[in-house]
Amino acid sequence: MEFADSEIRQPLWKGDDLHVLFSAVAAIRHTPGQAPVSGFLQGVELVLLRCEPASTAALFGRIRSGGLHLAGQAPSPRISVPSRCELPLTLELEPAQAGTLVFRAQSMECRLQAGNSFRESLFC
Repeated sequence: MEFADSEIRQPLWKGDDLHVLFSAVAAIRHTPGQAPVSGFLQGVELVLLRCEPASTAALFGRIRSGGLHLAGQAPSPRISVPSRCELPLTLELEPAQAGTLVFRAQSMECRLQAGNSFRESLFC
């Protein structure tokens, strides 16, 4: 999934874990023996585990840009779905309607929810 051009449906705090539910994420589907296909993946949840308290009031809608900073590594504008990271991290997201939001957590998990789907276009 690419952070840029993804769309957040809702952030939810569950204890000190931040669950970010996406309406759609920009993604590339890789199928063995076939060319990669760009499109959108629906039904993605990013969970920041043991996340430092931060305001999520502006965390909705289209993401202009973003990056995941893992301890000691360069920032990445994309992550694999599903994936899990057990290292301390910083997630920077720039919603289209707000400035940069920064979240710090001890680990993260990116998972597919039931009913997920990949579409090459979100046009009806």
